[in-house]
Amino acid sequence: MLTAAPKGWLSRDYEVRDASAQRVGDIRFALWQARGTIWVGDEDRVCRVSRRGVLFGPILLTGPVGKTAQATKLSAFTRAFAIEHGGRLFILRSPSVWFREMRLVENDHEIGNAVPEGVFSRRAQFDLPESLPLELQLFIVWLAYFVWRRWQDSSVSFSGVLQTESRRG
Repeated sequence: MLTAAPKGWLSRDYEVRDASAQRVGDIRFALWQARGTIWVGDEDRVCRVSRRGVLFGPILLTGPVGKTAQATKLSAFTRAFAIEHGGRLFILRSPSVWFREMRLVENDHEIGNAVPEGVFSRRAQFDLPESLPLELQLFIVWLAYFVWRRWQDSSVSFSGVLQTESRRG
């Protein structure tokens, strides 16, 4: 079980701790686009997160030895990614359009989940298999927050359109 929490009130950086409250890594989002950095464990191994294309294309996790994992959005209309790592395929998806919870699925079996601690909270619990490498677990944490940030941004944009239209009418 991992717990992620923002480092500050308006921070784009998150600290990730395990069940014994030991720091296992940090994740950071770039200001623009699907980019970021993941610091893994006490060794401070640095992994980069980047998108192969400008707007579309897979999101890559690149470690000190090269590409570690790749996540591809399944559809423009769903909050779901196919994650490839070491010959295995995982699906990270939201079971509902109404809630932020995410589920990690392999071979049609749920093996993990990501659950925010509250409606307005940016803290979240990640129940992921310990058999997965730590850098992959942190990449899944990064992807879940990426999806939640995009979902929140689109919700705010859509509500702004509704407010503008209601003022006109």
